[in-house]
Amino acid sequence: MQYFILDSLGQSDNEKFCLTTCQPEGLEDPDLRLDYGGSLKNIYPKNPFDVKMYLDADHPKHIKQGSFISTTECYFMVDKKVVEELKNFSIGDVEYWPFTLINHKGRIHSREYSFVCPVEQYDALDFDESEIDRDSNGTVIGVDRIVLNNKKLKKAPDLIRINDLAMFALSNTLVKALTEKYTNFAFDKAEQV
Repeated sequence: MQYFILDSLGQSDNEKFCLTTCQPEGLEDPDLRLDYGGSLKNIYPKNPFDVKMYLDADHPKHIKQGSFISTTECYFMVDKKVVEELKNFSIGDVEYWPFTLINHKGRIHSREYSFVCPVEQYDALDFDESEIDRDSNGTVIGVDRIVLNNKKLKKAPDLIRINDLAMFALSNTLVKALTEKYTNFAFDKAEQV
């Protein structure tokens, strides 16, 4: 099955869709779990709308609410309709965490969005073909080429968080559903061997 890498900037050629360039406010260690996996159950506030994402102040015209929120971070943020759509697919252990989207004037822009958080990383990389730079501790510091391994993908769900990388890969059937029915999604075809 063919997989596609989610482009976190969405349809960046369309300058009307909402854009965030920050980490969430009101959430402890957001990068570790939103980017790389792990359950948020023990750190998410009792009132999920206490978590806030702010529209980028440098782009005040980016206010159109698409199905996917563009971000310079590696977050997967979608509206309620997409959350319901995702539940129709084989996506493994995924948590959905709502938040408050704040506009450029400091007002509530929407409470209709959630973070999509696959809890586990999926071993999908072909390490021989991929070009990934790591520091002396093994931490990824740069990615020049991502190649997914078809053998490892045989039993993969439709949505995976790629191991060691802050990236999501989606099956062609899920990508087709999202691009036909919803707005602001962009994907790059994954190289697979």
